[in-house]
Amino acid sequence: MSRLGLPLAACLLNISEARRKYIVENIAKAALLDKNGQKHPEVTVLNIFSDQDYNRSVITIAASVDKLGSAVLAACLEAFRAIDMEVQEGIHPCLGAVDLIPIYPLSGVGVEE
Repeated sequence: MSRLGLPLAACLLNISEARRKYIVENIAKAALLDKNGQKHPEVTVLNIFSDQDYNRSVITIAASVDKLGSAVLAACLEAFRAIDMEVQEGIHPCLGAVDLIPIYPLSGVGVEE
C-alpha cells in the first residue's frame, strides 16, 4: 500500500504527438480532471517524455487502482480528439493517436489485478 493506504498503479500512455506541446499537455491535463472538471485527488502525471523525431510522447499517469482507468480513458479520448492521424508524421510507425497503454503495479496491487 502507498502512504495514503491506496493500491497504486501507473500507465505509460504512448501517444502519436510530440511536436505540438500544447496538445501533449492538454492530453495529460485530461487525465487529471474528473467529469466535472475538478482535479482527481488520487491521480497525478509523473512525467511527460516527448521525442520530436518520432513525434511520439509517453505520459506517465499514476493513480489509485480505482481511478486509473477513468484517468487513462479521459486522456485517450482527448488524444483521439486532438491528434489527426491523416497529417501525423514521424519516423516511428503509428497504430493510431494512442499506440500503447501499458499498466504497471506500483504499490499494494499485483499484476493480476
